[in-house]
Amino acid sequence: MLPFRIVSCCRATLAVPALLALLACDHSAGPIIGGEVQPTVAPPRLAPVPIAPPLVDQSTVSRVVLRDPTSLAATQVDEYKQADGVVDILWIVDTTGSMANERSSLADNFDHFIDTLVRLRTRFQIGVTSTDMSSEGERGALRAELPYHVKIINNDTPNPREVFRANTTFPSSRKRWAQPLGAMVAALDPSLNRNPGFIRSGAALAVIVVSDGEDATFGGTAYFARWLRGVKGPGYETLISFSAIAGTIPDGCYPPGEESFFGSKADPAFRLADMTRRTGGVFASICDPSFEDSLVRIAQALNTLKRIFPLTLKPDPATIYVTVDSSYVRQHPVNGWEYRKETNSIAFAGDYVPPPGSFIQIFYAILPP
Repeated sequence: MLPFRIVSCCRATLAVPALLALLACDHSAGPIIGGEVQPTVAPPRLAPVPIAPPLVDQSTVSRVVLRDPTSLAATQVDEYKQADGVVDILWIVDTTGSMANERSSLADNFDHFIDTLVRLRTRFQIGVTSTDMSSEGERGALRAELPYHVKIINNDTPNPREVFRANTTFPSSRKRWAQPLGAMVAALDPSLNRNPGFIRSGAALAVIVVSDGEDATFGGTAYFARWLRGVKGPGYETLISFSAIAGTIPDGCYPPGEESFFGSKADPAFRLADMTRRTGGVFASICDPSFEDSLVRIAQALNTLKRIFPLTLKPDPATIYVTVDSSYVRQHPVNGWEYRKETNSIAFAGDYVPPPGSFIQIFYAILPP
């Protein structure tokens, strides 16, 4: 019996020798090696596999914005210290004979004026000239009368009331041609240099007129108000004031006890009153029985402290931030500050002004060139 089964592809039973001859018809068999049939194996079929390029999501998930450092806003801090009040005060006093009693009352109450300035920590210079612009008059020159020969009264002047009394005492006169506004210009005009050393840089400037007549200087009050502001220069216009003790509006008045004297009535001082309105000064009556209250009011109203602080660089106005003694001060036209482009400065407006000795800081972004 044969050791293996023979399957004929010819479907017939043949003798062994014939079977070996017919094995070639079995296509599943390979050659006989060592008595075993080796099957014929077809080579594998290889099909190409397509490889697509990788898919990349190009949508933005985050972004880093780079800016040129030179285009970023730089900041600036301007710092100032408010000094004690510094003021130069020009008194222009009527020389007419009808003013003798009023000049005496003015000197009697002058201590109240000085005491108020000292209480407000004010460093002052006080000079006196007259309303007389004639060739015999002062024509704006400061007086320095006997026995003191003091032309400028300051914080260190001994007995300032008596010095002031001497400088406001005039010989009897019938002159009625008073020109206080003309005397103001003559006294303060830098081109004339009539009173060297009187006007100090950075000091406030106050003019105070005492007269029982109307001003007779040629020219409108609007011009004289502009002129007075111009004495201090751009950015310091608010450091000036013009005050007057004169005849009341609209009818004038009689000084106490002089109602029956001919020519004693004080004329209404329309021009002087208008000057006080234009410069923020005080208008008081020459007919008050005592000048004490008027002098205190005038002293308190003097613009002795700085209100305007120029900036060192051009700011972005929307970024300005102001502090006084580290406390924020709001931007407000009445009780705060405002930026003035024309002078590139911060102006404290209305009722607010940094107090003496205070520390002012102004923060802002610098406008690019």
